[in-house]
Amino acid sequence: MDEGNDPVNGEKSKCKNCTCTCTDRYLREFLEDNTIAGISHVFKGQSKVRRSFWALIFIAAIISCIALISLSIQIFLNKPTASTINVITLNGVPFPSVTICNINFEKNEALPLLSRTYNLMNQLFNADESFHSNSMNASSVISNCRNTVPRNNSDATFEATIWNIQRPARSKRRLIHYCGFVTGVNSNVSNCKSLFQPVLTPAGICFNYNGSSNTIHSTGTRYGMKLVLNIEQDLRPSYNGKAGVILSVHDGKDVARPNVNGINVAPGQAIDVGVNLKEYIDETKEANCTAGQDLVFFEDYDYSQYACAQDALIKQIAKPNVCNCTLLPRRPSNGEYDHTPNCTFPTSCCLLNEYKTINTEEQCPLPCRYRYYDYTTSYASYPNSFILEDLMRDENVTEDYLRKNYLSINIYINDLRYSVVTTSYTFGVAGLLGDIGGQLGLFIGVSIITFFEVLILCLDELKRICCPDFVINKCKNMKKKGESSDIVAGERETRRQIQRKAWSNDSL
Repeated sequence: MDEGNDPVNGEKSKCKNCTCTCTDRYLREFLEDNTIAGISHVFKGQSKVRRSFWALIFIAAIISCIALISLSIQIFLNKPTASTINVITLNGVPFPSVTICNINFEKNEALPLLSRTYNLMNQLFNADESFHSNSMNASSVISNCRNTVPRNNSDATFEATIWNIQRPARSKRRLIHYCGFVTGVNSNVSNCKSLFQPVLTPAGICFNYNGSSNTIHSTGTRYGMKLVLNIEQDLRPSYNGKAGVILSVHDGKDVARPNVNGINVAPGQAIDVGVNLKEYIDETKEANCTAGQDLVFFEDYDYSQYACAQDALIKQIAKPNVCNCTLLPRRPSNGEYDHTPNCTFPTSCCLLNEYKTINTEEQCPLPCRYRYYDYTTSYASYPNSFILEDLMRDENVTEDYLRKNYLSINIYINDLRYSVVTTSYTFGVAGLLGDIGGQLGLFIGVSIITFFEVLILCLDELKRICCPDFVINKCKNMKKKGESSDIVAGERETRRQIQRKAWSNDSL
């Protein structure tokens, strides 16, 4: 092409006798080789009507594509979630941890102050009808505690620890009348009474059996744990009008929480508790959950919100400027709390105050993954028939005593299947990219390669605008090379024609 106007962008040619630089070579090459559907028809159509028609189609496709991509982005920003349940069949299910708590504290006729303080602690930790009818709150309970407990007393009893006052070894021996455990069809009954260990909870000192090391291979009421308990109401009167025990069934790596999810079992009752193992996993972290934190006083347990709260409470109580004592007999192996003294009776008011004031919701987020046991219960009267006669004969007590003090608990596995509930995003980054790519490909045929083509075009155009002389000189050089190659090609063709003519003369 000779000197003239650029047919693409209308710019005047900046050089004379240049065929390749008189047009926007980069844009022309892009229109010829790009993968965007329809754009070549817009610029290279045979008539204005045809080009206009293709332009309308192309613009409509772009608008539709942008609208659907905007909808996909809006769905992504809303972060939709869904929960899926996977049921896994196991050869055996780990038996849960079982914690039992006698509702009432032991009466001590020799030290009425102890009974009075036990009553105050019970009213604070276990709100009931008596608590509400007396219009008591945490502040009034603490005030009564300070009036009840003498500040200075030389009696050695007041220097006893909370554990020694409640005498857990004696209480366990008298509370658990019988404990039997069966793991499967061919297993023998093993005595599990000695395996219960004292554990401190807001409901007082309870007794825990960690059965996670035992695997149950059979389902139904015949297998699992059978407990017969004696609450001894004559020695442990009710402060709130209730009698019986609180039963908590939980994972072996979790802290017992009888005051939160406990099952109340009254004397004269038999309860069957069927449990199912479940696990919850939150992959979204929408609830600001955490993978876990270090627990100083509960280092052998998995992280849970309740365990974190109890750990924070005990750490607060153990500080020298607060109560300067620890509630647990087992301290951390090292650190600032390894030599903290035990909490004694005079510190009970301080303990009550810290239970009232501490707030652990912010520093104890929910775990993103935790295991738990769901359960179903059924009740019946107890004892009856032959069991009643055997207990009356063996314990030398009346039927009225048995019905007021004895109860039965049977814990078994309902199902050998393990349920995992997983909450996850239904439309994540991969889904968004796939949606955007699908819309671009459907409407205008754009792919990742197209973006690189456009990028290279922009760079070439930027080079043409910023360095026009460089582009013109390069084009001239390309033209000269083209002319030189044409001359060489012509000479070659001439030589070939002369050679063919000579061959033909020789043949003649």
